[in-house]
Amino acid sequence: AKVPLGLKRKSLRILVTGGTGFVGSHLVDRLMERGDSVIIVDNFFTGRKENVMHHFGNPRLEMIRHDVVEPLLLEVDLIYHLACPTLPVHYKFNLVKTIKSNVVGTLNMLSLAKGVGEIFFLTSTSEVYGDPLQHPQVTTYWGDVNPIGVHSCD
Repeated sequence: AKVPLGLKRKSLRILVTGGTGFVGSHLVDRLMERGDSVIIVDNFFTGRKENVMHHFGNPRLEMIRHDVVEPLLLEVDLIYHLACPTLPVHYKFNLVKTIKSNVVGTLNMLSLAKGVGEIFFLTSTSEVYGDPLQHPQVTTYWGDVNPIGVHSCD
């Protein structure tokens, strides 16, 4: 939301799980540009610290190495939950970890959001479209998902 001229927007304390991944690191960039305080929670299974290194040393950034399948207690204003392996190779070779990240990780973040009474955003990936017949996919595209394929376990 736009803030009227002369008024300052309150800086938020925002949790970004999966904050060193591709989408998460870009979200962190935007939140830092806005002046928010950001806590990145990541286990670095697929994310890379290098994606957010340019923010190291900024007092508004905190990074916690943590797997979302374990409960977490933090005081935050907003939660963006992006932590989950998203490539089919992870589904095949790390099936249990992928499922636990999706299910248990999301339950833990929902519990945290409920506990602090704050807003929660859960993201998805283009993997839900399976092997698309068109690139990029328009918002009305139904996808090409094989119900017994590797994409179907996500």
